[in-house]
Amino acid sequence: MGNGVAHAEDLPTDPAAFELTPQILAALAECRAPRDVLGEVGMALFMGGTVPAWLTPVDADGHDGMMGLETFDLKEPITVFGAPATRISFLQEWVVTERDYDAALATIQKEGMKRAPIRLTEQYYRFVHPESGPMIGAFAPTDDALAVLLGMPAEAGKPKTMFVGCNYTVASQEEFLDAAGKADAMAGDAARDIEDMLEGEP
Repeated sequence: MGNGVAHAEDLPTDPAAFELTPQILAALAECRAPRDVLGEVGMALFMGGTVPAWLTPVDADGHDGMMGLETFDLKEPITVFGAPATRISFLQEWVVTERDYDAALATIQKEGMKRAPIRLTEQYYRFVHPESGPMIGAFAPTDDALAVLLGMPAEAGKPKTMFVGCNYTVASQEEFLDAAGKADAMAGDAARDIEDMLEGEP
């Protein structure tokens, strides 16, 4: 696994033999690792394991509004979709690196991603396996999602950065597109629910 290149069949899935390496994180972010590996990494980083010395948890990642986002600095850069990265983040089933908007668009085009049918945020996708995933993707930070739900206008113009990486959720492309098509309506319902709760307060 030298030179930052790792293939799924090269990555250990035996818990007794698992050792977290920078190459494994690069493979996860590029959708080249088995789902089992994401679970092993989660155990190592978030379930009482010892965080390797080459990884440093980031307390202030600039995205306080994104609940569940866990970010780490790498001592040495890894290569993700052809670009160096010194920071990696985890968000639910996502493993991502953050890039400035134009660099993210270049990766989106290079990887053949398509725009998801969501108006509330900017998101792109390409399924590695259409029936079960994983999904290579990119999405704008959702720091102001709650504010938007509460009726405040979203920041005008294109986002400054985007997250680019892999989503390991077990889902088909059809299921993803169906959920994406309903996302704006669901957000509208949530906004109305929040307004009703606020109006009901004394």
